This record gives sequence, structure tokens and C-alpha cells, in this order.
Amino acid sequence: MGKQARSPWLFVPLISSNPKLGTSLGGMVGYIHKFDAVSEPSLLALQAQGSNTSSRTAALGGKAYWNENNDQAQFGIIGGKVTNDYLDFLGTGQEVRSDETLRAYFLRYQHQVAPHWYLGAQAVYSNYGVEGSDPVSEQALEQAALAGTVASGLGLIASYDTRDNTTNTTEGTLAQLHNFAFRDGLGGDVDYDVLTAEWRWYTRTGTNNVVVLHAKGHWTWDAPASKESAVELRGYTRGQYLGRNSLTLEAEDRYMFKPRWGAKAFAGVTCLYGDGQSCGGDNIYPMVGGGVFYVLKPEANMVVSAEFAKGSGDNRGFYLNFGHRF
Repeated sequence: MGKQARSPWLFVPLISSNPKLGTSLGGMVGYIHKFDAVSEPSLLALQAQGSNTSSRTAALGGKAYWNENNDQAQFGIIGGKVTNDYLDFLGTGQEVRSDETLRAYFLRYQHQVAPHWYLGAQAVYSNYGVEGSDPVSEQALEQAALAGTVASGLGLIASYDTRDNTTNTTEGTLAQLHNFAFRDGLGGDVDYDVLTAEWRWYTRTGTNNVVVLHAKGHWTWDAPASKESAVELRGYTRGQYLGRNSLTLEAEDRYMFKPRWGAKAFAGVTCLYGDGQSCGGDNIYPMVGGGVFYVLKPEANMVVSAEFAKGSGDNRGFYLNFGHRF
């Protein structure tokens, strides 16, 4: 770890375990570069994972900061085959197994137009195919209208960012508003719209302690069932619970008990609503959890986190990931 702290190269094991994907093992290799003395460190990374449910995914992605942080970009390419075991499919209590193929591309660029204010554009393309692995699962997927779709969209993004750094933030605020307009004229199967608003607030409550608040709203119009809003909290399987719109609130406390080691405790809640669903009752999804993290690259503020989260019912998950969730 000491050698890696001084090297521009980054090597991180990746582990996740949840009822949907089973246990996944993999790794990430990355290269860190600073384009100038003021800009945040840029990262180019390749990662691959495989699970005991025969899922296989690989991704190439990165983020770049240059021109003294006046310009920034993010991109990602992902492909693979995912086998999903839903123990409680869409809250029906039915067990469903599906095989999904995935190919996706993402690009975002922003430019600073005033102190802390950024404007930019983004584009995304995904080719998502899904089929049941047995007749019962196939019928359940058809009834829920979870068919594979090709989606291609363009959008705009506006950000307000006062964070002291982007990877292990201790102070500041990030507020973002962005949209995607998915259109068949861009190569997709259907026309629909998505709007996302997100707010992150970080403050020190002591020399070694940071409190984080995170809020997110996600709204869709005319989206197919597989592209509706999902519960994205740790401990839940993305795509298992879907609704037209979602609202999420999370809080996290991070405490450094050694110069490079820290512990965290967190909690959150998501509600799904719209199309007859109200934001309450069975549409509320709570979560609590905790973990530890290690500052792998002190100069670049890059960390590795191990977390366990528990949701309602049998929803739970363990994750060993690069970076904090937010």
C-alpha cells in the first residue's frame, strides 16, 4: 500500500454480494494524472467483474480535469452479461431469474462559466436485452413489461460545486440539475424523458469527522418499465423495485480514527411514486449500514471503501468499492 500511494497506478479489488447478483469478484486498474497544478487529479480505469451466477461485466471509464479545473469530462463504456435472481420481483413475492445482455456508452462535458458554476452537455446510449431463464420467469417479465430496449439520449447539465476535492470531500456543496431526452431519431426504440436533481452537502464537525447529506430526485415521462426510476440505495438491488418517479435522502458520518483509516455509518430512505403510487406505505424503502475506508492515494484523496447495508425485508448487500458512494 505504501508503494501504491506514491505510484500513478491504482490497483483495487472489487467485491459485492447481494440477493440479485450473488457474490461478485473483480478488480480495477487505473492510471492517475494531473494536467496542471490547480486541476483535480484525472483518472482512467479499466475494471472487470464476475459472479457466482455466471454474470460477467467489463468497463472502461474515466474522469478528466484540465485548464485549472475550468473544464471537466467523464466517460464510460460497459458491456457484459448479467444473470439476475430476484427473490421478490417488484414486491410480488415471486422468484424470477433473468439473463440480461448490456452494452452502454456515456459521455459528459462541463465548462466553468462563473466561479463554482458549470454548464455542459451529455450523451448516453444503451442496448439492454432481457429474457427469462424459465417459462415462469419469462411470463413474469412480460407481465411487468420488462422487455429489452435500445435507448439513446442527449441532455444538458448545470452544476454548482464548492467541494474541496471531488473524491474524498470534507467541505463544500455540489448541486446538479440535468436531463436526458431519449428519441428514436437518435437510434433508440422509444421516446421518453428523464430529469434528475441532486444535492450533496459536506461539513466538518470536528478535526477528524465529516457529516454528509445527500438528496436526489429522479422523474421520468413516458419511460418504458425497464427505464423507470429505481431504488438506488445500498442494500437494494437496482431494478428490483421500480416506479415512475423517486425521491431519495441519505446521511453519512465519516470519522478518521487513524491518519489513513476511517469508519462510516449511514442511513437513507427512498420513495417511489407516480402512476397511482403514493410516496408512503409500501413505497417507502429504508436503509442503514456502516463500514470502513482507507485513503489509498493521499495526494489525490482517493479511497477504498468496504460497506455493509441492510434494507427492508431480505434486502442487504456487502460492497468493496473504489471511492465513496457520494
